[in-house]
Amino acid sequence: MPKLMLALDVLDRDEALKIVEDVKDYVDAIKVGYPLVLSAGLKIVEEIKKLCNKEVICDFKVADIPATNEKIAKITLKYADGIIVHGFVGEDSVKAVQDVAKELNKKVIMVTEMSHPGAVQFMQPIADKLAEMAKKLKVDAIVAPSTRPERLKEIKEIAKLPVITPGVGAQGGKVEDIINILDENDYVIVGRAIYLSENPKEAAKKYKEMLNKG
Repeated sequence: MPKLMLALDVLDRDEALKIVEDVKDYVDAIKVGYPLVLSAGLKIVEEIKKLCNKEVICDFKVADIPATNEKIAKITLKYADGIIVHGFVGEDSVKAVQDVAKELNKKVIMVTEMSHPGAVQFMQPIADKLAEMAKKLKVDAIVAPSTRPERLKEIKEIAKLPVITPGVGAQGGKVEDIINILDENDYVIVGRAIYLSENPKEAAKKYKEMLNKG
């Protein structure tokens, strides 16, 4: 059965920590991005980790030249357990982050195809090649969309790597459409359907139970 990752894209530090406290018994990892980090600072990652003792991934979708990627990774991975990078900028840019992560025993997760409709326009045509590159580089995991289960399956089969898959909940992805594609090394990402719920704890519990049934 795949694991549950919360995408915590709120803007307020206190709200973020309250949600983490509420859902920590049901989520297996937490993903934070620019909305929270730019609002509360990078040290929010440290606060979250102390509160829940779960893996925290920074979803910064790093996409720059190798030298700049290296700097971003060094700062981020002081706090986070892993970082998400874009693959379309090329092998050298991804390797720059991997080199930093290896020294710190942290994870690098590479985007192949995103979950929003616009990803079909430019990302989907190269996603299979990105999956092949991810396999070659032996990144720790890839990002592939739960909003398009057939693509999730194809990309996972090419890369032969663990997947973290966004799009379940607010974007229209359904657990029942992807559960048979995934295994115990994969993560299903749920964001708004949990943190915007009137009861985030119950929402997280519901999604965890759905994944457990699979």
